[in-house]
Amino acid sequence: MGVGICTVVVLRNVFVAAHQVLGWAVAAAVTAALLDPVVRLLDRTMPRALAMAVTFLFVVALAIGLTSLYTSSVLQEVDRLQEQGPAVAEQIEARTDRIGALARDVGLVDQVKELTDRLDARVGSGGDAVRSAALSAPAYFVAMILTIFLMIYGRRMIDGAVAQLPPARRGPARRSVTEATRRAQLYIWASIGQAAVVGVVIAVAGTFLEVPAVGLIALFGALASLVPFVGIAVGWIPVLLLGLGTAPGREVLVLALIAAAMQVAEAVWVRRWVDRRSLHVGPAVPVVVAIVAYVVYGLGGALYGCALAVFALALADQLAPGDPLPTPVDDGDRS
Repeated sequence: MGVGICTVVVLRNVFVAAHQVLGWAVAAAVTAALLDPVVRLLDRTMPRALAMAVTFLFVVALAIGLTSLYTSSVLQEVDRLQEQGPAVAEQIEARTDRIGALARDVGLVDQVKELTDRLDARVGSGGDAVRSAALSAPAYFVAMILTIFLMIYGRRMIDGAVAQLPPARRGPARRSVTEATRRAQLYIWASIGQAAVVGVVIAVAGTFLEVPAVGLIALFGALASLVPFVGIAVGWIPVLLLGLGTAPGREVLVLALIAAAMQVAEAVWVRRWVDRRSLHVGPAVPVVVAIVAYVVYGLGGALYGCALAVFALALADQLAPGDPLPTPVDDGDRS
């Protein structure tokens, strides 16, 4: 009993002390797994070293572009939302229909003010974002080197780990890891594609409704759509809510029907297509993992944590019911 408690305390202290380094390692492993299909695709027409270089140059350019977009656009839209959001909420409360009465009952203006204040405090200013990016540059560099290392030697490391198992279990273990990785890659890339589509549609809808901070709202919608079965509907809520104060009700109703159709299409057709080719993931796992990882590592940790959870589910899915987990020691091999 005492040994178990001491072990838990030691492991907890080790995790607290090394959680940042562990986060880098997890992020590098997930990134390497996601970029591997891209490198293999380019490898068909060019040497692998050149394919890796092209891939990483694209990733670095994309990261710089997103950081620049964040500092120049998203932060400004947070300020715009903080300024205009309460005014839009006041217009909604001023409505004489049932929607206005409901908004007054929940104190929509106060809720919007509190939300925008928290959002502004969370994202900080443009200078804070630039300083944070500069201070994080060494960590990004280390993670990039580790990602390259894993892409070069990752398969050898997996083969070395599998080689520690009894001969009878090496083949099934290798097939399980390979298939789980393939299914997780397909699921994650399909989710990224869906998020991009949802974000673009919400951005167009927000522009049509003339709501403030369209880019920020579209980013929220894209991230929310990563939650299966309910995420698209949740992602549409801000643009529809703000639209009630900036556009006629019939236009908001039409877009609400479009949002409902997108959610139904995702649940009925897209999910089935993805499930047949990768694996089934319900909404509970991404939500729980995202909340826990966000508290520890922030938004990036939430995204990488969900990706890691998808791989864990894919690996568990490869184990037939009742099959024991592979272990280095097998009773049949003992003498």
